Amino acid sequence: MARAESWARLNRLRFPDLPYDCGNAVDPGLIDSDHMRDWSRRPTTPDQYRIEAYLDRFDLRSKRILHIGVGNSGLAQRLHRRTKAIVGTTVDEAELEHARALGLPNYAVTLHNKYADGGEAVNGEFDFIVDNNPVSACCCITHLAAVLDLFAAKLTEGGQVVTDRHGLHWIAPGVHPQFRFDFDDLAATAPLAGLAAWRIDGNVHVLTRSGPPVKPDPASRLRSFIRRARALPGRVLR
Repeated sequence: MARAESWARLNRLRFPDLPYDCGNAVDPGLIDSDHMRDWSRRPTTPDQYRIEAYLDRFDLRSKRILHIGVGNSGLAQRLHRRTKAIVGTTVDEAELEHARALGLPNYAVTLHNKYADGGEAVNGEFDFIVDNNPVSACCCITHLAAVLDLFAAKLTEGGQVVTDRHGLHWIAPGVHPQFRFDFDDLAATAPLAGLAAWRIDGNVHVLTRSGPPVKPDPASRLRSFIRRARALPGRVLR
């Protein structure tokens, strides 16, 4: 079955109330809402912390992370010392300015709409792609396909797209309620982009290109445990 036919069939059978194509090729999914704009000075959410705790289990020294929707750049502040490179994207100028003002080594941020441009502004492939709101501002099936294609195109073989149950389910005001995705929705849509969905636990979900997600090695998990045991509240893990 041709790709477009597969998405159209999924539209009819699973998401019948969603538009197939919103017709907005310039800035799809961009909602002018306080909930979606400028998180540069807002606190990190619990679901984002859960994603970072999952990443912290891995040896990141040779890994590249793509963080879609950098918000307050907390992920970069907490993980950049142990990571080969972190590339962040945002649709908000204030978040971009805040990220660049931090001057963190191994951290670069660019303006990028994940629903629109296919990733031309983002160079290379990544071992981890972090997006705790993959469909929270989505507008139609066409642009849902676009963001999943972006994940597939930018993910290394053996890499993981990491999201969280809460952020996956949350939508911005004005977004169609059928974009309140759960794991089963993610699992139904991912294969159309050549991806597979996996539950890590009750909250963290990942997408991979082939096979089960790679697990952190025991030594890396032990180092993560020691870091967390030593960390005081509010202290940056290293």
